[in-house]
Amino acid sequence: MTQNQESSETLSEKKQQSRENRKRIFLFVAVFVITTLVLLTSYRYLIPTRINDWYLFQAARHTAWVLDRIGHGEVEPLHYSRLDIKGTRAALQAWKKGKESLSSEETALLSDEPLSAWERWSWRAVTTRKQDARRVNGPRVYFVFREGISSRINSLSGKINQLEAQPDSDAPALQSELEHLKNDVQALRQEQQEGKEDLSLVFPFILVPECGAIEIMAIFVAAILAFPTCWRKRVIGLAAGIPVMYGVNIFRLTVLAIIGAVDQSRVWFNLAHEYVWQAVYIIFVVAVWLVWVEYVVKRVRS
Repeated sequence: MTQNQESSETLSEKKQQSRENRKRIFLFVAVFVITTLVLLTSYRYLIPTRINDWYLFQAARHTAWVLDRIGHGEVEPLHYSRLDIKGTRAALQAWKKGKESLSSEETALLSDEPLSAWERWSWRAVTTRKQDARRVNGPRVYFVFREGISSRINSLSGKINQLEAQPDSDAPALQSELEHLKNDVQALRQEQQEGKEDLSLVFPFILVPECGAIEIMAIFVAAILAFPTCWRKRVIGLAAGIPVMYGVNIFRLTVLAIIGAVDQSRVWFNLAHEYVWQAVYIIFVVAVWLVWVEYVVKRVRS
């Protein structure tokens, strides 16, 4: 074989390899774009569902758990509303069964234990959708970084709402406790009126669907599925990457809550929320994906 023939074959192989590379790149981009669009569109339809209600509640609950290690974190705090225990529980059970309401006999059998945070959020979520299907809502998270007059008023108001919702709220013992709590609230409000400094650093927020990081996770999932490799390695990437993405989002929400509590002007909070963390999160997704490509996809078994 002459040198010219070898050169010609080498050139032909390079052209073939170049075509294969372009084909793989095109396939990756096409699968990535289509998968991302499908996932994002699917989630749009999942937003007004109980599945999404549950997911947002878990994100709120885990965020509140972390915040409670820093200050005081709570999901669906009691001071926002006072719900009738059996009435709320009956409405939830009726909606679950596809009924308008439960019978008086069925309602009487329901527990009169205080409503859980999940039940309070469920009632708000379903009620909001029944009133306006287009309205977007989310579980409330209440964070107290530093106690003060207003945070103490909120705490006492929550206890009052909880006691007044009890079926036996007319009992003398409960009435005495309620009177004591109301007097404490009145004393704190008097301090406010007298101009006493309120040291509270509080940040209440609603965890709407956009805060659940589903869109960012969809990009990560699409990048994993689009990359040309075996399904075993894709499953490894998804199984390890999605929990990491979820954990980073909880960390993001925690940091934003702290900034929101400290920055009463909301200037730095808005900057961090709308610009800094969005960019950081996307960079983090790319970094995790590159780690997966380098250490899982390209890893050679010994």
